[in-house]
Amino acid sequence: MPCLFCKEVADTSKSIEHIIPESLGNIEHVLQPGIVCDDCNNYFAIKIEKVLLEQPYFKSLRHRNDIISKKGNYVPEKGIILHPQGGPVNVYREKNRIIVDMNEQIAGLVKSGLVNKLLIPTGELEPAPNNTILSRFLAKVSVEALLHWIKDEPFWIEEIMTKPELDDIKMYARYGKTVKFWPYHQRRIYNEEDRFLNPELQKDPYEVLHEFRFFWTKENEFYFVLAIMGIEYAINMGGPSIDSYKTWLLENNARSILEWDKEQLIKGGN
Repeated sequence: MPCLFCKEVADTSKSIEHIIPESLGNIEHVLQPGIVCDDCNNYFAIKIEKVLLEQPYFKSLRHRNDIISKKGNYVPEKGIILHPQGGPVNVYREKNRIIVDMNEQIAGLVKSGLVNKLLIPTGELEPAPNNTILSRFLAKVSVEALLHWIKDEPFWIEEIMTKPELDDIKMYARYGKTVKFWPYHQRRIYNEEDRFLNPELQKDPYEVLHEFRFFWTKENEFYFVLAIMGIEYAINMGGPSIDSYKTWLLENNARSILEWDKEQLIKGGN
């Protein structure tokens, strides 16, 4: 079977492809070996996902929500010791405690009682706009999520693997080709601390780390819509334009296609 992206033979590949990185809390949505070859898997992990996760917003997001890395480590945030001889320190959150990684000089100031204040900036609350790495990440996720969505239908699996209409977005994700920048739509639809309640699923409120859906607009354009910790992203899988999505939002009172009829939003998790 050819690789989903480079179309080289992937039958001997051993890598499981995480559609959304484990470092964003995903352990469920994966593609089995042989769908994405080892070379493409490694490329996305190093050149796209690693770079994305090191961006200020995603690093701060993982820190403040206690999302551990693939290796099981907590993500540090920069703090500031408020003293003329102080300075930046790494701050780690581990469940119910905060760990501050400081040098000997700053540790001495703390022990002597000269320092008793630590400033931890809130961090960026949304990704930077027009982000090429984020755009290529969304392109990659959209194709993989589509294959995962129809994973039990052999005919459609082959269709997606070979469909020429998807070649442009695949080449953009893998090689940065087709266009210089593939636009996407970004907005916040709920806050990170919000929870949801759906009695048909479970009795207790639950957190949504990520969710996604596909839909057609009346212009017959096919969109992938993904939310990660309350930020919704939409990308047109057929071409580099989001005009029809903006039109859809206007015609539907800006509601999200990710909304479910029986799901209740609980603001602040309370």
